[in-house]
Amino acid sequence: MGNAKNLKTPQSRPHTNPQTSKFKHNKAAGSNKSSGQKPSFKRPPHAHGKRAFVKSKEDLKKERALKFQQRQDARAQKQKELEEERAKAKQEKEEKVRQYKKKRLERTKALSKRTQRGQPLMKDRMQLLLKQIQEMKRNG
Repeated sequence: MGNAKNLKTPQSRPHTNPQTSKFKHNKAAGSNKSSGQKPSFKRPPHAHGKRAFVKSKEDLKKERALKFQQRQDARAQKQKELEEERAKAKQEKEEKVRQYKKKRLERTKALSKRTQRGQPLMKDRMQLLLKQIQEMKRNG
């Protein structure tokens, strides 16, 4: 039985407090779970109820695709407006050309009318001059 006293059992060892031990890290003072590591000064990702600012790759892809689609839509809208303006300008120009040709044809007919003897008709020329004067009064 004398040997039984020499064997060290957990009960026979002197009692040491793990929180106040010299060699082990004080678990109560640190926030780390493992003993032997220095406490971390980094904030946890969800500190103070805020999420981390790092976005996932999927979110970035979706955001880029959305921005690209918005740019494409804006570009298509601008292109459509330009085409409408061009079509409108072209139509106005064609209308002006038609009006000019019609006016020129009337004028040519009025000036080219002649009597049976080949003399110019003064009646039509006078009416043409009257129309020109009336237009000048309206525009001027």
